[in-house]
Amino acid sequence: MEITWITGGGFIIESSGNRLVIDPYLSDVVEKTLGWTRLVPVPVKLEDLKPDIVFSTHDHIDHLDPEAIPKIAKYYPSCLFAGPGSVTVSLKEMSIDRKRITRFDVGMKGEMLGFNLTATPADHSDKYSVGLIVKVGDKKIYISGDTRYSKNLGKDILKASGGKIDLALICINGKFNNMNSDEAFSVINDIRPKIASPMHYGLFAENTEDPASFVNKCGKAGIKTFLFTAGKPVELEKILTGEKR
Repeated sequence: MEITWITGGGFIIESSGNRLVIDPYLSDVVEKTLGWTRLVPVPVKLEDLKPDIVFSTHDHIDHLDPEAIPKIAKYYPSCLFAGPGSVTVSLKEMSIDRKRITRFDVGMKGEMLGFNLTATPADHSDKYSVGLIVKVGDKKIYISGDTRYSKNLGKDILKASGGKIDLALICINGKFNNMNSDEAFSVINDIRPKIASPMHYGLFAENTEDPASFVNKCGKAGIKTFLFTAGKPVELEKILTGEKR
């Protein structure tokens, strides 16, 4: 299994030749809408994305990109789309064929092209927001999506995952209804994954955070961390074993 961070809350997970793309933000719609300053260029071009599935955790423009998603659907006519209720409504409004759309609300599970997916709780301004557990073989990855802190979040994730997380990808930006780095650490300390990776920083000047505090807290608690480089694929096994990239 190979993982690529595509900035913000977006990731590509590739396994057995299939690609699951989570929350891809590939346009400048946030700048056009909110005036925020993009700090880094898009790390993966549309023609290099090659998605088999696109999963959006909620219906916000930096996670369900209203400019990029229709382009993805047209460029990759066999690509499937998934997400909670708010996402599926917007996908249909984008004229994406309903046969290509699968709904995943909190607690729902399903298998798509070898990826076993479980939608997990998230507390965000989109009431349909979810996190996601991706299981391939015996490996489990948790993606928080956008969520506020809850003292029960870690417990809920462990319950959904069966008590084990190999890699946790968690938001730390602390703005716009998201956990800050201290709150993200509290959730990670409850989950105790093999590796914790901060995300949702470094994309916009108006909505970012330094991951150093999160990394330091995890280190003091004996939890290993990994910082992705946007656009650079990494084998999950190398992340888990600490092998140099």
